[in-house]
Amino acid sequence: MAKKKRGDKPVPVRETAPVAADDTTKAGTAKTDAPGKKSLWKSGADLVVLLAGAVLVALAIKAYAFDVYLIPTGSMETVLHGRPDGGDRILCSKLSYRYRAPERWEIAVFEFPYESARRNDFYNISAQYEGQNFVKRIVGLPGETLAIARGDIWTRPESEREYRRIVKPDAVQRGLWQKVYKEDFADIALPELEMFWKVIGGETVLRAGGPLVLRAGDESVRMDYRPVVPAGERRDVMVELPGIPDRYVLEQPVQFRCPNVLSDGQPCGHVYVRAVDTHNIVGRCPRCGVLNNETAVIFYHRRNGLPGTGRYGVSPTYAPQGEDVGARQADYHFVPDLRVVSDVTLENASTSIAFTIRDESRYVQAFVTGDGRAELRINGAPAEATHRSLAPVTPGRRHRVEFYVVDGSARLFIDSQTTPIFDEPVWNDRRPAPRSLPRASGVSLLAAGGDVRIDSIVLDRDIFYYSGWEQDRGERFPQVGPSGEVFVSQNAFFPMGDHTVSSFDARSWGPVDLGLLRGPALAVWWPPERIQRIH
Repeated sequence: MAKKKRGDKPVPVRETAPVAADDTTKAGTAKTDAPGKKSLWKSGADLVVLLAGAVLVALAIKAYAFDVYLIPTGSMETVLHGRPDGGDRILCSKLSYRYRAPERWEIAVFEFPYESARRNDFYNISAQYEGQNFVKRIVGLPGETLAIARGDIWTRPESEREYRRIVKPDAVQRGLWQKVYKEDFADIALPELEMFWKVIGGETVLRAGGPLVLRAGDESVRMDYRPVVPAGERRDVMVELPGIPDRYVLEQPVQFRCPNVLSDGQPCGHVYVRAVDTHNIVGRCPRCGVLNNETAVIFYHRRNGLPGTGRYGVSPTYAPQGEDVGARQADYHFVPDLRVVSDVTLENASTSIAFTIRDESRYVQAFVTGDGRAELRINGAPAEATHRSLAPVTPGRRHRVEFYVVDGSARLFIDSQTTPIFDEPVWNDRRPAPRSLPRASGVSLLAAGGDVRIDSIVLDRDIFYYSGWEQDRGERFPQVGPSGEVFVSQNAFFPMGDHTVSSFDARSWGPVDLGLLRGPALAVWWPPERIQRIH
């Protein structure tokens, strides 16, 4: 082969001629079908196979891995929203409990223990529950004795004699708060504010549009929350009750008729939705603008079906589920586990604000100062070294302070941080006696050393677990003994609803066999605005 000389032009590569579509190969094979017909036939067959495979995969996932359930009732408010006409749709894992044991405070799906309920001679058992799936929170684990006292859960393992109070993790607790009071000072005057707060000392400034300013010079300023309620049948008479009560949780918006008398002597009578969420306690009439707050406190009574009288100039729907406020007043009691969240600005490094949560005759205080110090005091005693810490606080800058006492422990957060500045046990109580109820509770704010600007205040309460034996009157839970105790065997668990004032759960039909567990609830996947992970 001759060598290629420099400068020679490259020889072009000759392409072979294309073979016509209707030609045959040298081996004499027949020509194939037209591409269009082959593609159409093959595409249809592939589509059928694809759909069949997708259906099989979906069925396999539903049977062995995941499933979707609808929440039809409000027994898991406020974490899961349920309505008879359709509530949250949740995703449940069927694989989790194959590899691990159920954990306390998990929300789980399980089959209703129909046979067990029949053996226990449950008074309200119905064949309609057989085979139904329920969604509740696991509060009692296998092999322990569970007790319900003063709204908290107490447990005693088989190997121990003393009960201990179970503290809910913060991730779980955040879904359980029930709103008591919320104010951003945008449309409230000082006389209206003083219907909820008693201000002592110093000077309080509240201009149109807010914020609230506590001017604490040489004298400190204290604000005590004091809810007001209607007394008797006169709407204009208010009775002061210290503390935060156990409020009835409204599951549906409630219509109210405005009782305001206009300048011409005619009643306003405008009907509007006053409870736009489950815990709103105050509303302003959109027609005449009057602040209707005569129902600032809604009492709760254990018995349902009491007649609603339509008192105080409002419609009979004022009383949830037909219950009467006057009849519920006799069973008024307090919830000691509270939270206060406030947006505050401290004037200088010497300014401080203290949040106080009271329980009976004792109290816990969280101090936050403008120079970046935080301190926890119990019953006014000087804080221990472990109760002092540094806080990310700067004078003149607005900070969100969150302080709560729940299940005997106190936690303090600043600016929505995930790790609390304090997470300390404050009450080392023994299990309370049966039928005991808290007698007082409340929240106070104390400003000292300069001006404290408050842009918002939110008060919440924890859920209150009932055993059915708190009072002489009221509903009895047949599976809970007079001392509030329930024994959970080694192959069972004890589930309860978060909305404990109206939850059909194990307090009525007893512990549930572990074999009936479907799996833990992972997330809300519908409706879109409610998509979230479940704790």
